[in-house]
Order: sequence, then structure tokens, then C-alpha cells
Amino acid sequence: MRKLSSVIKKIVSNPKISDKLENLKIIEIWNEILGNNLQKYIIDSKVYNRKLLVKIKSSTLRNELGFKKTDLINQINKRFGKKIIDEIILK
Repeated sequence: MRKLSSVIKKIVSNPKISDKLENLKIIEIWNEILGNNLQKYIIDSKVYNRKLLVKIKSSTLRNELGFKKTDLINQINKRFGKKIIDEIILK
């Protein structure tokens, strides 16, 4: 019998799983930064190769977020605790 904590550590140490967990955490942070009012305009968000890809319904919101990309990237990286996102792509 193994301790549950050792099994969880082994599972999380798997690179594929840890990458997926990091991506989920990034999306969670992104949603917190946007807040509930702006989330209703987001169609989809995903992380691929250190880039946050965001599909947005509103062209006005896309332009507004485009001006704040650097600040948003800094906020995500700061909350995550390391440089995890290099670019945000708004579609």
C-alpha cells in the first residue's frame, strides 16, 4: 500500500499532466482577472506554446484588451509565480 500523497505527487510529476494542470490554472487566473462582467463576451480560452488564445464576441472588447496585453500578461505571470505566458492572441 502506498500513501495517497505519494501517488498524487507521482501523477502530477508526469510532464503531460503537469502541463495540463498549469494550463487550467492559467485559464482560471485569466477568468479572475476579467471578472464576471467581461467573461460573458469570451467564447473560448486556451493555452498553447506559452500563448493564451482568446476568442471574443465583441470587437470593442477585443480592441480594449489589445491595448492592455502587456499588463494582462504581467498580471497572469505574477499571479502564477513565474513567467508562463509570453503572448496573448485575441481573435
